Amino acid sequence: SRRLRVSPRRHTLYSSFFAPLRFAKMGQVCCAAPGSNNSETATAHGLFTEGFKIHGMTVSANVLGPSIFVTDIGKGGLELCDIMKGMQKTPEFLKKNPFHHIPTFEDPGGFCIGESGAMLRYVAANMAKEYYPMDAKLRGRIDWAVAAFTADVYKKWGARLYPVLGFKGEPEDQAKANKELKASLDSFCKAFIGSSKFIAGDTLSIADYKALPYLFTMSHPVAVKKSGCKLSARLEQYVKDIMALSPGSAILKSAGGWSLDEYLNTKTDYPDYKGEVLVCGEGSCTAIKKGPAKAGETRAKIHGMPVSSNTVSCVLIAMDAGIGAMEMCDLMSGGQMTLAFLAKNPFHQIPTFEDSDGFCLAESTAILRYIAANYKPELYPADPKERALIDWAMDAFSADIYPSIAYGVFYPIFGFSGPPADQKAENEKCLELLKNYEMAFLQDKKFVCGDKVSIAEYKAVPFLYAAAQPVMKKKTGFELPPRMQKYMEDSIKEMKSSGFMESCGGYSLKEYAASKDV
Repeated sequence: SRRLRVSPRRHTLYSSFFAPLRFAKMGQVCCAAPGSNNSETATAHGLFTEGFKIHGMTVSANVLGPSIFVTDIGKGGLELCDIMKGMQKTPEFLKKNPFHHIPTFEDPGGFCIGESGAMLRYVAANMAKEYYPMDAKLRGRIDWAVAAFTADVYKKWGARLYPVLGFKGEPEDQAKANKELKASLDSFCKAFIGSSKFIAGDTLSIADYKALPYLFTMSHPVAVKKSGCKLSARLEQYVKDIMALSPGSAILKSAGGWSLDEYLNTKTDYPDYKGEVLVCGEGSCTAIKKGPAKAGETRAKIHGMPVSSNTVSCVLIAMDAGIGAMEMCDLMSGGQMTLAFLAKNPFHQIPTFEDSDGFCLAESTAILRYIAANYKPELYPADPKERALIDWAMDAFSADIYPSIAYGVFYPIFGFSGPPADQKAENEKCLELLKNYEMAFLQDKKFVCGDKVSIAEYKAVPFLYAAAQPVMKKKTGFELPPRMQKYMEDSIKEMKSSGFMESCGGYSLKEYAASKDV
């Protein structure tokens, strides 16, 4: 969806079917004759003058989550951005989102943000709080679910469902990819789906809107037959329960012939999967924890490793807020696979947060939000637009920059992954993404929120710091651009616990990088 690509043999069909479509406010589909300038017509008729626009396409699951949500609460709908015609690369669109991705959110006053999770939070927190409740632990759970779906489930889902949709080629090992998708959705259920109807209980939340389009796609008979993956009965019911309460979800089934349902109906000629069909989404979560964050917390744990930049982000804020510190979870010895750890985080990943009353959550962005909102609020200001920019910056870093700067630059040096096929090309890609970050968040500003540091910096700095170590330039040729170097240095000055990146028994980011300079 946000990196939606189409195989050449399907390009013509995929591009042509969007020509006659235009999406009016409230998610209503307007059709025009092929070749007509429906975009100008819609503008002339004043569409969206009172609502939010979600720029995107009907077959993008990432677009559909926020567009269905704003439709359901009566605040806007989907606005066509045909990426096959390059609409996301126009100067007008790049002003809205320098990362040139869909979805992109735009309000009537011209305020724009990217990343579906950031959009869902912004709209719900300010227009429909019941979908993103103020209860600290429940909100933390919702944030974790949104982030986990984005960071883990989406990647595995894309490997199996995008080929069926015609947006990418099949993985080399389809059976392995199926097992990975099953494992991810099983973990999702063990973390979030239980006796209650939805992720946050018996009422819908933004986490359910995030998950719905992806799971709906998997429930389609053609998707099952072609991918070899099917939803468990529990997830099938979960999809039905969401749609029963979501009028806007009708766009999943009907959009002028090009809804996800209608589009999948055209894929009958795609080869059937020949192996065993796997049931995805087995397992159940424990009781949902609610209530305030623990007052006076000083013994919270960030389970992780000091050489993990994602862990470091959370350790720095925990230490700066005075609520706790890192608890070693050694991935090399399988610490994340013990029954005790899996009870905290079924995804068996670091970092994982645990407070002293046993409340746990994972995904660094969710942990950063939880700690800042409850223990150090100046790092996550209450101003809605500032929060939206922070959320977008963190999510963009996670989704775009992290895969490039980590796997393309310092993970190979650390020994965490193999080197990229073309180091020079990967360096150039990373520099372009960092430039996009600068254009989106640092124009005429010291930090994302102006002159004050926020959790956006806590998210970004450990990755920039690792990539800036001398051995990276020596072995990869990569060097941070001056603006990002200055951004990193200015941010570190504001983080009183930043020494954790320099010294931690030989395994800090700095020490570990230096050990590779041989």
